[in-house]
Amino acid sequence: MGRRNNKNQPPKRPETLQRVDLQALPAATTGLAPPEAPARQPITFVERGGERLFLFGDADRHERRLQRHGVSPADRLFWVTIAVACGAPGRATGKRGQASGDLAKRYGLLERARNDLNAFYDYYRPMRLGSPSTVCAAPGADKSAGFFDCTVRLDNPSVDELHAAVLGLREWLDVNQHDPEFTSFQLNFAFSGHGDADAAGTASLVLSDAALAADDLASMLLSCIPEEEVSPSSCRFDLFLDCCKAGAIARALTRRLRALQADCDTMQRSRLDLGQLYCACLDDEEAFELEQLPHSLFTFAFLNECSRKRPEGAESLNLALRDVGWHTNARQHPMLLDFTDPQGVAFKFPSAYHLTHPPLPGMRAAPGYAPAMDAARHAVDPVGEYLGAAAALREQCVEVERELLKAPQLRVPFSRDEILGNRRFPFL
Repeated sequence: MGRRNNKNQPPKRPETLQRVDLQALPAATTGLAPPEAPARQPITFVERGGERLFLFGDADRHERRLQRHGVSPADRLFWVTIAVACGAPGRATGKRGQASGDLAKRYGLLERARNDLNAFYDYYRPMRLGSPSTVCAAPGADKSAGFFDCTVRLDNPSVDELHAAVLGLREWLDVNQHDPEFTSFQLNFAFSGHGDADAAGTASLVLSDAALAADDLASMLLSCIPEEEVSPSSCRFDLFLDCCKAGAIARALTRRLRALQADCDTMQRSRLDLGQLYCACLDDEEAFELEQLPHSLFTFAFLNECSRKRPEGAESLNLALRDVGWHTNARQHPMLLDFTDPQGVAFKFPSAYHLTHPPLPGMRAAPGYAPAMDAARHAVDPVGEYLGAAAALREQCVEVERELLKAPQLRVPFSRDEILGNRRFPFL
């Protein structure tokens, strides 16, 4: 049971209070590159939607192009992140998949999974803005989101090693909840590897020793919340899945989180609420790797479209998220969701670009796409509702994507300059 402090009494603090760093825990984190110190970058300002944002110049890391200075209502100052890279179960070598020139991620290479997670982390981690020694009356007013963070990187872990990592993050949160600027936290879970879903509907991540059902993963992630809380609150949960059946895993995980927290009172116990969701493919699809490139297809396209630094090989293979469908002969379609905007969920189905910007002669432009949501089902299973909308759009896109595969001259080349003016994506 959580507790709230009496405003007239200072919270009980450990004798040695510090923003602890469990970066080296547990031992299974070896294998992925440690985070680098941020390089100095030229900064300019841009106006977008009435908001003044930082625009960072190019550097040697994958970086967010745009960033707020302070934290928004959806942002959190304290972050805990788990980045999991997995190869084929029990081995680190791959096997050729069915797609010519590609590898299905059910036979994924651990090396590519590592590359995916390192690059995504460098993209996703904001630049640190502000001074750690300054504490304002409004927590985080002078600092960027994720200013204080703890990241565990797992290299082909077992189920027990993943659980140990979650408990390590709980230890970090247990200490840091006494910080005067701590109000809540954000949990980021990123996975690159093999995912599966059986005929019974059980969706799982495949780790080195066993398949971990999404329902069990939900319970595991909730255990990162300290047992004794100073100020329970609503916490943000972001999810990045580059694996087969990503949509099915996301749906099962979020449904289970919702069920486990159905009676949660944030005055008594913190709750994980879905923030942003990145799925490499829909619930009935596979994700693919690129044989000639160091990344899987989704991560490569994501970085090419969203990061400051283009991924290796982008000059010869200029793919954005909207191009994943035709590149896989309509077998993989990413979906991205942002639940943090007070105006409503941002639903991004990149393949629909070909419907609003028709490449085929005689094809009329669609007026845009606004998914039809069933309010009752959305209240219980929002991710499932958006997966249904994405599947309906996919049916409209398949014919176009197969034509683009046969007729390269009809494809509209992707330009990274298109993104700066987009108010909803990349997500901030």
